[in-house]
Amino acid sequence: MKIRYPEYYKKFRCIAGECTDTCCAGWEIAVDRASEKRYRDAQRTMENREFAKKLKKHIKDGYIISEGATCPFLNADGLCEMYMEMGPESLCHTCARHPRHMEDYGNLHEMVLLLSCPEAARLILEENSGGFSVRELSEKSGNMDGIDEELLDILLKTRELVWKITKDESLSVDKRMMMVVALVHDVQRRISHDERTEVPAVLARYDRMDAAVQFVQQWTCGRDKDCEHPGAASESTNHFLLMSDFMEELSGLETICSSWTDMLEKCRTKLYHSADSREKYMSRRIQFQEQQGSAYANGDSWRLFQYFTYSFFMSALYDGDALTKMKMAALCTMAVEELYMAQMVDAVRADAEDGAKMLTLQDRTHICHALARQIENSDANRSTLEQVLKQETFRARRIVNALAEF
Repeated sequence: MKIRYPEYYKKFRCIAGECTDTCCAGWEIAVDRASEKRYRDAQRTMENREFAKKLKKHIKDGYIISEGATCPFLNADGLCEMYMEMGPESLCHTCARHPRHMEDYGNLHEMVLLLSCPEAARLILEENSGGFSVRELSEKSGNMDGIDEELLDILLKTRELVWKITKDESLSVDKRMMMVVALVHDVQRRISHDERTEVPAVLARYDRMDAAVQFVQQWTCGRDKDCEHPGAASESTNHFLLMSDFMEELSGLETICSSWTDMLEKCRTKLYHSADSREKYMSRRIQFQEQQGSAYANGDSWRLFQYFTYSFFMSALYDGDALTKMKMAALCTMAVEELYMAQMVDAVRADAEDGAKMLTLQDRTHICHALARQIENSDANRSTLEQVLKQETFRARRIVNALAEF
């Protein structure tokens, strides 16, 4: 069995009281069977009977049941009563490991630090070089029951090429995402049509430096009548319209992060819904890329796209839908850029050019972790978003056209 994890994974240390958020609020906490049994036993034996009653009341059916936004075991000082009353070994796997998360793909287990943790987000923005470490456990084997090994092999080989493309610094980050979305679209078509034997040829075609030219010729709007779509436009507003649509879908998800709604609505108002937003969007984005991009935005975008790909893509093993996972990785990366841009652009007066302000690492970390909490800390939100991305509005060609504008 192999265990893969990002190179920065072991650098994580919880910063406790210095954290700008709490991981004990805003999401369902699953309790593993061993921990649930331990809590049931403690209800009968522990001296603190009030806490024993609290255990009985709030731990049911494999979950910690909260009556409000925060975990019922979080006290007024922001400390865990479970930890204080029963010791560190009492924490269920979810709490003890967070933000560490493991995905099981049979003989491959992959570890990830969740972006929804502010300190993990800082590591991802500062330390993510795209490298991974792999531990070989020759004495252990994973459970391969129900695993489609042929599909697993296709997904792993596709992801390896995705990572190779995302590391190609001769291409802009947008161009890299364009190529990756197109690649996965073409692989998905072979998977969906039961033409898996053709996947190696697809991978070989994209594994060439000249593929970028072919790719742009095949996928940009002016070359193919199939790109006509109610959400597309002949003028240079593909990116504007796509992101306006995507941010609207994000606004419809259940609020998990307390600061998310205000952050998102300010972004939508400034970038898409003000009187002159469409006219200013192109110049704002060019300014964002030229003036601020070299400082950190391209670095953040590359690191985030790599993170979202690692976090989302392989779950296609369980539903066969690699394209939706890749679209979600691309659009979440693009959404962070929009949130950055909205916060950085500062109109000094109505008839003047937009000015801009630099974002601190804390600003960027907060934006990234707020978006991630909306998706990573809610199975319902993630499921809803995946269903949305299957719709024609967010087809692969439209995403590629939007990325081609800049």
